[in-house]
Amino acid sequence: MRFLYVLRVVLVSIEAVILAGSWLSFTYFLDSLQLFATSVDLNEEVLKYLMLLPVAIAAWIISETKLILQEDVETARILTHWPDYWKLKTHTWVSVAYSIVFAAMSLIPWAAKSGISTGYGMLLFIISIGGQLWLAISVYAARIRVKEIIAHARTL
Repeated sequence: MRFLYVLRVVLVSIEAVILAGSWLSFTYFLDSLQLFATSVDLNEEVLKYLMLLPVAIAAWIISETKLILQEDVETARILTHWPDYWKLKTHTWVSVAYSIVFAAMSLIPWAAKSGISTGYGMLLFIISIGGQLWLAISVYAARIRVKEIIAHARTL
């Protein structure tokens, strides 16, 4: 049961759709992306640091997911007594895994020194920044919701 739930969380998600969209873009739109990437003229110094933005977002996501599960002792106590706590942990760990995947995708063009001047680099950067931003919004919303639930549980 739990394995199927984890599989569903991994495969039936916006993050999986973003990765599938990147594969379709590689397959069908690489020539157009190559033309677009060669036409974009950006400052090389800015690009060098811009490529690391998804990694910085990944660090923030990892920090926030830790706070979702273990903000303080009382919050951890309330959450661990909750019967569906394992589902929250599953979503949290899947978010961390996707965050690492998107961060690694953004590092490929940076490490290859091609940056976003190629179609591959441009697509990897766009997909990784889009995926990371979606994850950041999701984690932020989850953190707010957990705080609301904990506040309600403390009043009971």
